[in-house]
Amino acid sequence: MVRVRKKDGRLEEFDRTKVLKTCLRSGANVEIAEKVLRDVEERLYDGITTDEILEIVIESLLKHGYEKAATYDLKQSLLRLGPAGFNFEKFVARVLEEWGYSTETNVTMKGRCVMQEVDVIARKDEEVYMIECKFHNQPIYTGLKEVMYTYARFLDLSDHFTAAWVFTNTKFSEEAKQYASCMGIKLTGWRYPEGEGIEELLERKGMYPITILKVDKETIESAIKAGIVFCKDVLNAGVDRLKKLGVKNVEKLVEEARKVV
Repeated sequence: MVRVRKKDGRLEEFDRTKVLKTCLRSGANVEIAEKVLRDVEERLYDGITTDEILEIVIESLLKHGYEKAATYDLKQSLLRLGPAGFNFEKFVARVLEEWGYSTETNVTMKGRCVMQEVDVIARKDEEVYMIECKFHNQPIYTGLKEVMYTYARFLDLSDHFTAAWVFTNTKFSEEAKQYASCMGIKLTGWRYPEGEGIEELLERKGMYPITILKVDKETIESAIKAGIVFCKDVLNAGVDRLKKLGVKNVEKLVEEARKVV
């Protein structure tokens, strides 16, 4: 049995279906996904890290002619958003707008007891959501405490909203899921709910963060400072506008974005 060392140090048995599914979700066809899996299995050893597997997969995808290999790195690209200087509340609002919601960010409102600042207000049909955004730059769980805290805030602001919603870039703990289910709180995180996690919302709309691109940190930070957050933002803006916005290394940024979108 070959075990994989996760970010938190835990060891778990290598699951070949995870490599296949993630390759397919990134857009690779079955033939390429199976070739990638063979490459990974040839280089496996007991205690290999998830980062090492990621490097092998991306290298293999490129080797087998899949130019969008960078999309496999979506999870890590989300973790890099914070250090790159982007506000996660605005990121969540942009994603929800793509899915037909109208949004507002960082709104101060009067509750029954105190004034509170709401990360994101999202409206669609008859629903008005109070969204609490929980960003992590390490792959740690969003837990019960955060979800209970959100529900307490929602109770104070319930005159303004129909439901509470917690949005994170990482996974939820089982206790958080159980409590949210019991109290009617909507959760969106990495691979949760099944088929509707944050990665699904992004991939279905082709919303890949620019932190997924193989360009230097200074270029990424200059683009984010100019409000360029997703790869399709890069292509929509074009070279001339990006230069006017003060984005560095524009030609390289556009070249890499074209490989993803």
